[in-house]
Amino acid sequence: MNMSEVARYTEKNKKEPNYWMQVTVLLDKLFKLGSGKDSKLKRIAQGFDQKTGEHVIRLEYRVRADNQNKITRKPAKVKLKPDDDDEKKKS
Repeated sequence: MNMSEVARYTEKNKKEPNYWMQVTVLLDKLFKLGSGKDSKLKRIAQGFDQKTGEHVIRLEYRVRADNQNKITRKPAKVKLKPDDDDEKKKS
């Protein structure tokens, strides 16, 4: 995505620009994983690094590629056997 596309998007939403959406659109174009409908951007943490004097912001970007689905696993059925000690105590 080039800056003119971002500018067009900003012009379209000029009344109240949504910068998070602009960053999400840029990431969608950068990684080219999917249609971008389901992509999400979330701020995880924010802090200040005293050693370097920098603000640190951790973001999480989630997107599902067009050819990917959720992975569902059924929990394994576990058959528990009583310990030998438990059987001796009952006798």
